[in-house]
Amino acid sequence: MARRFWVIVTGCLFMAGCSGKSENPEPDVQVEVMSQDMGADTATISQIEAPYCEIDEAQVGAIYDAMTVRQRIGQHLMIQLFPFADGIEAESMEKLVDFHLGNAFVGAPSGIYIDEPEKTALFVHNVKREIFERTGVPAFIALDQEGGPNASINSITGGTDTIGSMPIGTTGDPQVSLEQFDIMGREVAHFGFNMNFGPVLDTLKSTGNGNLNTRPFSPDTQLNTQLGLGAIQGLQQNLVLSVGKHFPGDGLTAGNTHKIHVVVEEPLETIEEILLPPFQAAVDAGVDGIMTIPSGYAAYDGEQSAILSRAINTTLLREQMGFDGLIVTDSLGMEGVSFGLQEGEIRAVEALRAGADLLLHVTWSYNDLVQVVDRIEAELDSGTLSATEFEESTKRILRLKQKYCLWETATSPDLAQQAALSSTVGRLEDVKLSRSHADRAMVLLEDNGILPLTGKSLLYVGPDTMFQDPGSGWINVLDQTPGDALETYGAQVEQVRYFMPFNPSLIYPQVEALAAAADVVVVGTLQGWFDMSQQQLLEWILEDLDKPVVHVILGVPFDYAQSRGRADAVLALMGSRSVMVEAGAAVLLGKQKAQGKTQFDLDLVQFATNVDGPTDPTGTDKDRCEEQDIECSDGGICVDIVTDYGCVCHPNYHPSPDGLDCLPDGA
Repeated sequence: MARRFWVIVTGCLFMAGCSGKSENPEPDVQVEVMSQDMGADTATISQIEAPYCEIDEAQVGAIYDAMTVRQRIGQHLMIQLFPFADGIEAESMEKLVDFHLGNAFVGAPSGIYIDEPEKTALFVHNVKREIFERTGVPAFIALDQEGGPNASINSITGGTDTIGSMPIGTTGDPQVSLEQFDIMGREVAHFGFNMNFGPVLDTLKSTGNGNLNTRPFSPDTQLNTQLGLGAIQGLQQNLVLSVGKHFPGDGLTAGNTHKIHVVVEEPLETIEEILLPPFQAAVDAGVDGIMTIPSGYAAYDGEQSAILSRAINTTLLREQMGFDGLIVTDSLGMEGVSFGLQEGEIRAVEALRAGADLLLHVTWSYNDLVQVVDRIEAELDSGTLSATEFEESTKRILRLKQKYCLWETATSPDLAQQAALSSTVGRLEDVKLSRSHADRAMVLLEDNGILPLTGKSLLYVGPDTMFQDPGSGWINVLDQTPGDALETYGAQVEQVRYFMPFNPSLIYPQVEALAAAADVVVVGTLQGWFDMSQQQLLEWILEDLDKPVVHVILGVPFDYAQSRGRADAVLALMGSRSVMVEAGAAVLLGKQKAQGKTQFDLDLVQFATNVDGPTDPTGTDKDRCEEQDIECSDGGICVDIVTDYGCVCHPNYHPSPDGLDCLPDGA
C-alpha cells in the first residue's frame, strides 16, 4: 500500500538544572544529582534514519470515509487480549469482533510465554490477522518493554536480557541507551509488536516513588533528555512506535497513581525546568507517541488528572509543545484517572474529549466497552463531542499506521518468521553487547579491601527468583540470583533464598547455621528501601551475625543508606536480570572492574540507625512513631519507613503481626 523512504529526524536538547522540592503527603526525600563527569562518550544523539513508509492523505481520507462510526471508534480502543491454546481466548475474540477493535495490548505473563517465543509470536500474528481481516485496517500491537526488570521480552521469554534504564543512567552514555533500545526494538518487532510503551522519560527526584523505582534513567534532567532520545531512536529505527511516558512527568512525588489520587503541587517553573525538557526534546526529535499520567498538576489544571485534562493534552502538549503524534492514555483503570471525574462522566470519553487518541485499558469488561462505545457514538451524534476533532484524531491514527508500514506487516510474523525466531532474537552478539553494557553499569559504592571474594567460602542471602516487588507491588520472575551467578563463576556458595513478602525471623536460624562455615555473607536486597522485612534481615546480619558482609543492591540505590559505613563492601546493580547479576558476580570475584557512577547524591539519603535497629530512612522530620507516640512491648522499637511502620523486636528483630506490639522473644 505504501512505499518506504528514509527520514532523518533532528532533535535538539534542552539544558536544565535539577533543583526543586516536592510537598507530598507521604514521607519523601528529594535527591540531588552527582557530577556529570562520567568518563564516557556522552556525545549527543540527535539524528536517526528510519525506514518509515510514505503517508498518503488521499488514502487516509478514503479509509476514513469507508468506515462506520463504530469502526472509527474502534480505532481509538486499545485493550489487553488473551490467548487460548493456539488461538484467541473466547471473551477476547468477542470484544475484538463486536467493538471493531483497531489495536491491542499484550502483557506478560498472560500473553507472553516463558521459553516459548514461537507461541507468543503466533498469538500476536493471530490478533493482527483477525483485526486486519475484519476491519481492513492493520492493528497497533503494544507491549511494555522498558528494559531490565520491566521488559516483557527477556531471556526467560525468548529474547535478550537488557540492563534497564537506571543502569543505563549510570553509564551516562546515550550510545548505550541507543544500543539497548535497538536490541529491544529489533526483538519486539520480530515478535510482531509495532508499538512500545517506553521509554520512561520521567526525572526521578523522589526517593519514595516505589512505582517508578529503577524505571527512570536518573535524577538528572539533562542526562535523561540525551538518554531518552537514544532510546526513542533505537525503537523507531526498527519501526516500533515509541510512546514516551509519563507526561507531563512523574518523579516529584511519592504517590502511586495506580492506587491513589496524586496532585503535583510544584510551581510551573519547577515543572518546566525538571520534568518537561525530556518530553520537549522527544517531540522535537520526532517521537510518535506520548503517554499521559493519571496525576493532577496544579500548575496546569488543579481539577483533573493529566489524562482527562484538556489544558495538558491539547493546550500544553499539542499547541505549546507542538506534538502531532499519538497521545496514549495510561491504563484508564488506574485509581488516579478518576481524580476530577464528575458523576455520570466516563473516563474514556473524557480522555477523548481532552485530546487523547488511543484509549488504553488493560481490564475493560465487555459491559464497560458497551458503555464507552455507546456514549462516544451518542456524543458524536449530539455534537457534545467534537466531530471535527474526532475525525482528525482518527485520521492521525491511520496516518501513523501508514508511517510505520503496518499495511506491509499487517499479519507478520508469518509461520516462516515464527519458526526463524530462534535465530533472530536472543542472538549471541546481542547477549554479548548487553553484557558489555552491564559491565559498564556496575557501581561499587564501598570496599574496605575485602574484594575480590575469590577463594572465600560464601553465603548468599537474598530474594528468590520469583517475588513481589516491594516498591511497585508487581510480580516478577527471574532466572537466577546473585548466588547462582557466583556459583557459575566457580565460587563456593551456600544460599538462603526467600520469597517476598516474607517473615525474616523464620530464616534467621538457617542463616546463622550456614554463616558459621562461611568466610563472607553476601546479602542481596531488592527495593529494600520500601520493605521493612528486608531492612530487618539486613540489620540483624550487620549487627548480630559477626561476619564480614558484602551488600549487593538489586533495586533502587537508596538501600545503601542502611549499609553505608557498616558493610565491608557495597555493590549497586540497580537491576536483577541475569545480565546484571552475572556482571555483579564478575566484579565481586575480581574478574571485572566496576565502571559505573551513580547519578544520585546518596549522602542526602539518610537512614539513621542505632544499636536497636533501623529507624526513619526518609530523611524527613515526619516520623509516625514519634507523632503517634508508639510504645512497643518486650523491648521492641518502632520504625518508620516509606511504605510502612511499626514495631521491631530487639535483639532478633521479630516482625510484629499487628504492626504495633512485638512478640516475646522466641514466640
